[in-house]
Amino acid sequence: MAKVLVTGATGLIGSYAVRQLINSGHEVIAVSRSGGGPGGVSLDLNDSESVNALLAAQRPEYLLHLAWYVGQGYMTSPENLDWVVSSLNLLKTFAELGGKRAVFTGSCIEYDWDYGFMTEDFTPLKSGSLYGTAKASLYNLASSWAKHTGLSFAWGRVFFLYGRGEKPERIVPYIVSCLKRGEKPAMNFPHIMRDYMHASDVAGGLCAVMFSDFCGAVNIASGEAVRLCEIAGKIAGIIGCPVPEYEHNDIGTMAPVVLGDSRRLNNIIGYRPKISWEEGLSGLLKA
Repeated sequence: MAKVLVTGATGLIGSYAVRQLINSGHEVIAVSRSGGGPGGVSLDLNDSESVNALLAAQRPEYLLHLAWYVGQGYMTSPENLDWVVSSLNLLKTFAELGGKRAVFTGSCIEYDWDYGFMTEDFTPLKSGSLYGTAKASLYNLASSWAKHTGLSFAWGRVFFLYGRGEKPERIVPYIVSCLKRGEKPAMNFPHIMRDYMHASDVAGGLCAVMFSDFCGAVNIASGEAVRLCEIAGKIAGIIGCPVPEYEHNDIGTMAPVVLGDSRRLNNIIGYRPKISWEEGLSGLLKA
């Protein structure tokens, strides 16, 4: 079994990834600011001396880097630049101390959403946000450096996700909360289509990438897009309340569809989502 360092270990994806790795028999060093959870270690990843000391003491074989700044205003925050620097230091030190393979996480926000269907090798990386640009820049820098040094490196581009522990203002828990109160969820663009996966499947996909030998970018996506109003309908059906109806409206410059090409994840990595919408949403409603 492998020794794996996971950053962002108490986050939505990280908490699932840590559990899955431990259940598979791996030794996990679960890094977060709080240090909570199984194998938890409290660490500020922007403190390079502390990061280097931990890596020197633990010598992990694998690195799954999930941590990033996602606080208020994260799309335009200058902290995105700090995280590019911190992430590169983490990768460099990991490799210098004998690390075997690293997987970093990016986002579908890196892509040019005008294309609608996002495929790893052909859709341009052209984000309109500092967050997306920082992620894409880190991908290019880390990939180039890894090729130069011979480190096995992959990049998981995560699309939209939901799951237990998600922030209440996010779309899925918001819809659940409204419908439970008997209220119609307010949505500005109910008919836009987005590619969603349950957070457990996102973690499973990233872990599968980590234990593969594929180097490069992999979309962590379901390959299916769903309208936001359809999500509300699915939740209403489980609760047993009336399905809210929404008129078609002008979406302006909003991308009508953001869909990930999942063929690389499915056919090369060999991972397919395991949790259906019904199972995933039922789990949220029981929480």
